[in-house]
Amino acid sequence: MRHIILLAPSESISSEDVGYISRFVVGALLLSHGARRDVRLDLVFDGEKCIGFDGASMKNVRPDEQSLSGILRAGLRRLRDRGEGRIMQGINTKLNPLEELLEEARGSRLYFGATGGRSSTFESDFTAFFQYPHLDGEVEGELQRKGFEGMGLGRCPMRPNQAVVMLNNATDRRLAHA
Repeated sequence: MRHIILLAPSESISSEDVGYISRFVVGALLLSHGARRDVRLDLVFDGEKCIGFDGASMKNVRPDEQSLSGILRAGLRRLRDRGEGRIMQGINTKLNPLEELLEEARGSRLYFGATGGRSSTFESDFTAFFQYPHLDGEVEGELQRKGFEGMGLGRCPMRPNQAVVMLNNATDRRLAHA
């Protein structure tokens, strides 16, 4: 199972940055012919408001920015008004502190820091952490204390929405040759 976590500020959903977040969702979960059934994506806003996507049970999620930003806005609205609940099949909201998600990480523990990191073998079971717009030094220190390792995804700096695509492609290639 691939578990991907993105930490982002909630105000990014109501700004021009929503495109980066929606492209991250597409890169993490969607294929040209459907959803990645082996991926769980948790978007954590402000450290505790979580919108979770389960690729195995998700239905009718479209890859366009307008549809995804609507799902994200609905999720944040639900969290503000009622707390936990279902947005649509395979997409749920919960108040789940980032700390808990990091503690329950399974498989290889990886994080993306824009540049550097070791080249990983990208096994099929991992927890990968990303932060938008960039990895904060304090968060990186906490990840390292919890056993996460920086992953190298290329020589050029890239944004998290680009890096998650590179991670999935590298993992897909590795598994295809295993």
